[in-house]
Amino acid sequence: MKQILFFILAPIIFSVIGEFLLKMSVDGLPIGFDVASLFLIVSNPTIVTGIFLICASALLWIVGMSKFQLSFMYPFLSLNYVIIIVGSEFILKENVQLNRYVSILLIIIGLVIISRSQNVKVKES
Repeated sequence: MKQILFFILAPIIFSVIGEFLLKMSVDGLPIGFDVASLFLIVSNPTIVTGIFLICASALLWIVGMSKFQLSFMYPFLSLNYVIIIVGSEFILKENVQLNRYVSILLIIIGLVIISRSQNVKVKES
């Protein structure tokens, strides 16, 4: 259970926090594909922190793939959608429509079904 929390849920949490940090940092900034924008990105500590969290998430996910079947792990990434949609309304104050909340409910139902399936670990070599 600890491995599931660390290698599946921690990457999701790191990724979501990183995405929110990036969104809050770049909102309203004149970012494009130029050197000035690149300097703006790398000189902003909040953007760098967001990128770091997303990279840390990817590394944890890669290690997790060595421990669990991908068919078990991958559906949990849909938690990103749930957290991002809810967080967008309450943290970013975006107007989230009802159909997105219905989608969240369907995702959660699917996750409950998947999480009750057999958690097969990859064979250790």
